[in-house]
Amino acid sequence: MPQEELGYVELEWTCPNCGTRNPGTRKNCASCGAAMPKDAKFELPAQQELVKDEVKIQAAQAGPDVICPYCGTRNAATASSCKQCGGDLKGAQARFKGGVLGAFDETKQPDVKCPNCGTMNPASALKCSNCGASLKRPEPKAQPAPQTIAPPTRASPLLIGGIIGVVLLCIVGAYFLFFRTSDTVGTVTDLQWQRSIAIMAQVPVRDAAWQDQVPAGANVLSCEFKPRRFSNVEEPNSRKVCGTPYIVDTGTGVGKAIQDCQYQVSEQYCSFTRLQWTVIDTIVTRGSDLNPGWPSLALKSGEKEGNRAQDYRVIFDAGGQQYTYSTSNPDEYARFQRGTRWNLKINGLGDIVEATPAN
Repeated sequence: MPQEELGYVELEWTCPNCGTRNPGTRKNCASCGAAMPKDAKFELPAQQELVKDEVKIQAAQAGPDVICPYCGTRNAATASSCKQCGGDLKGAQARFKGGVLGAFDETKQPDVKCPNCGTMNPASALKCSNCGASLKRPEPKAQPAPQTIAPPTRASPLLIGGIIGVVLLCIVGAYFLFFRTSDTVGTVTDLQWQRSIAIMAQVPVRDAAWQDQVPAGANVLSCEFKPRRFSNVEEPNSRKVCGTPYIVDTGTGVGKAIQDCQYQVSEQYCSFTRLQWTVIDTIVTRGSDLNPGWPSLALKSGEKEGNRAQDYRVIFDAGGQQYTYSTSNPDEYARFQRGTRWNLKINGLGDIVEATPAN
């Protein structure tokens, strides 16, 4: 993903010896003089400002500082000998670079109060302008306390027991409705059948797709540019879209402000009509005998036969109670003669789940 450089921001480091905050480019503590340890980390300043000093920018671009293997002093990447002890820096270990320190934000930050004399100082100040005391880093904004779940009350076991009871009742109810059956003997009193054939024709249907996906032969109505994809390079009909800027540690005490950018490419999105086979009519025949037949089909020009459907129902009388048995199998339907007696299994919903000839 392409990156766009916005500039450079001087970082800070805190002296572990005396707690003083120091500018990132300073290699020794301004208060106690101790060298910045190699394991000390750079931090974002309280007030971020783009660096205008070309010397600092060039140093940041030259590469991360290196640590003298003899005395531990920070030296510029371009140095050949240690400025502190004069030791040879060939092969010296470079400071870590590339870590993301946080978002880049030039918004003016509120003044900070000196803990020693109470004087208000700009957020960018490292020492009090009145008494010279070291200023602590501003406290981060308070986060809302995480919500905790209240411990279960004495009623919880009863609630759990109630839920379990309801679930068991549902299981038992489902068993009685769907799985438990009762037996009875019924007589076939009526027969009903229905057969249908769908008639189809090509009808204009409205649709939409990207221009390169419009079907051949479609009638294009209109097109408009819409965002479709992202590209790492600028293309026709594209616009640059960038993420939130952030600061990366260069290992020199100066951070590089960058943002990830891509190009959002728009392409033609078209509405069109195309011919599609659609059901335009359905012809149906019905009867109440054991000789079902299909409706006669007379197709017009441009029409074709669609799906065929068939439904058969057998009505039983069992002691004055009527039951209906449904099937889509014509061979099974042909078994049920009027007046014949059948053993029926009835579920809790009153549906016939099995029918066998009675002796």
